[in-house]
Amino acid sequence: MKPDDDQALFQVLGDPETMRHYPCTFDGQRVRDWIERNMNRYRNDGFGLWAVCLKDTGEMIGDCGLTLQNIHGEILPEIGYHIRRDCQRKGYAGEAAKAVRDWTFRNTDYPAMYSCCKYTNVPSFRTAESIGMHFVREYPDEANGRSHVSAISRKDWLNELIQNMIRWAEDRLGGTEYAGWCLSFVEDALEKSNGIEIFGGDSAKESALLYADRMCQGKPERGVFVFYDRICQGPDGPVNWGHCGISLGGGRIIHAWDTVRIDDYREIEAMTALSGDHPKYLGWVAVERILKQKEND
Repeated sequence: MKPDDDQALFQVLGDPETMRHYPCTFDGQRVRDWIERNMNRYRNDGFGLWAVCLKDTGEMIGDCGLTLQNIHGEILPEIGYHIRRDCQRKGYAGEAAKAVRDWTFRNTDYPAMYSCCKYTNVPSFRTAESIGMHFVREYPDEANGRSHVSAISRKDWLNELIQNMIRWAEDRLGGTEYAGWCLSFVEDALEKSNGIEIFGGDSAKESALLYADRMCQGKPERGVFVFYDRICQGPDGPVNWGHCGISLGGGRIIHAWDTVRIDDYREIEAMTALSGDHPKYLGWVAVERILKQKEND
């Protein structure tokens, strides 16, 4: 948000219908104070309520973000959202809330994220439920009369990402689209199934080096990225491009070779191709570590 967003935001927070579940409708000064408060949050906390803008025009239609709130006597990370009345019921709140959920777990260490609203504000907690949140409790509250609390844990968020990734990968079993493109296969599985972006190297080996600080040994856990050394014959001689796949648990790895296939993680070491040597198992990396890799790292 910026100070000159006040007129656009007044159309949201100054609308009695949009604010019917809140203690009051905002006047112009309250809107300006709201923007200033969130700009201070950006500086002090590193986050706050952000402007929600239409992609096509850049028009601001509301806000959505993360703030620290007193929820039943605890200071907890809470997601909030307000969308202009004529833009409601078009999926904007859910889309923005999902992005904030993903940002929170990728950029903070909070074990859970919360939503708190007046118990009569059904659209608000339905939006929270649409991004995987579950009812936690209701409690008496001076401002709301009774507050309704929903939450999602980091563990549940990760499990959802992993389930989506594995389902996407298994749907491509036997396909040849990713033949020779093992890194693209595992990255697309995570990104396309969850609508997120991750950052790694240009090859499986480069990615393995990026994640080396958290590389684990032994049988891979379900939903992790598994890495190998693999020497291939490049135009200028042998090159270690590496190899990678996704663990399905029980030692099984789904990966792109000549086709998308499933093999035991140790048996992959016995595989060979016309252009390269046998892969050599390096270890595995948890998805959460991969999600925290930044674009310029």
